[in-house]
Amino acid sequence: MDMRPVCIALGYLYGSFLTADLVVRAKTGKHRWDSFGNPGTANVASRLGTRYGIIVLCGDILKTVLACICGLLLLPGPERLGVLYAGFGAVIGHCWPVWKGFRGGKGIACAGTAAVLFSPAIGFGALIGGAAAVLVSGYLALGSAAIAVLLPALALLFGRRTQPTAVLAAAGIVLLLRHRKNFIQIANGMEHRGHFFIFLKNKSDRTS
Repeated sequence: MDMRPVCIALGYLYGSFLTADLVVRAKTGKHRWDSFGNPGTANVASRLGTRYGIIVLCGDILKTVLACICGLLLLPGPERLGVLYAGFGAVIGHCWPVWKGFRGGKGIACAGTAAVLFSPAIGFGALIGGAAAVLVSGYLALGSAAIAVLLPALALLFGRRTQPTAVLAAAGIVLLLRHRKNFIQIANGMEHRGHFFIFLKNKSDRTS
């Protein structure tokens, strides 16, 4: 039996659990995150506070780790394809959770975590490149775009086979699709520049 679809499906189930929903309920008493926008780390941090953004980030990392562990058990092997397929499923589940009407997050934390677990060199390389893009441009979306491009590019650079490179490329396409509105806003000069880092700095200044 081909376990790759099973890994993707299991990863989807893990990924479709949105940590932001729990955080919003605990913080505001609201039952859904929908009215707050994107259920991601940056948006939660900017609306509810840095500590809540960190909680969401940790939750998204944890669910991806659990999905990847299950994937590795279902599809073991030196190439760690079970990790990759389950991680890809987690990205899909996070971005388009069926329980939330297919309205989810943008998948960066899930994709980054899965990539690191699959290959630390590829994962950390892409994340460092993404962070550099944000620092230079001031736009989070451009950092996400850098990660999306670097994942398959680094896989090719490190001599990975066609199959894992294709999965990483597919994950990159998902990330680009989820940020398409941000890219349009950047092109039109409507995207806030460096808002997340400025927010964190101001938050730190107020609490120090």
